[in-house]
Amino acid sequence: MPHISMRGLPQAVVAAFSQTLLQSLADICKGNVESFTLDWIPSISFRNGKIDQRFVQVELLWFPKDPDIHLKVEQTIRQAVTEAYPELTHIAVMFLSLNPSASYRGGQHD
Repeated sequence: MPHISMRGLPQAVVAAFSQTLLQSLADICKGNVESFTLDWIPSISFRNGKIDQRFVQVELLWFPKDPDIHLKVEQTIRQAVTEAYPELTHIAVMFLSLNPSASYRGGQHD
């Protein structure tokens, strides 16, 4: 944990993020890069009957963190996405906090 899902980006861009972005986020969170999961979710957005490739959605499932960490993680993700795919005009980064007592790994609470 954390589990990161990205929509609206080319698969190659998300694959490239797995080489550098995860380490940056682990450093911010003072955690192990191996605990992060990064998923590419293929999706196509539409607006007015046409494909709209200007929007990216990033979701993070994780255990509650300090608001300052949220801000630093959001800024790091936004910068990475903007640098990798500059034609985007809308980037949404959403944090979904999990309850540790409702999370299991290998049959045990995290």
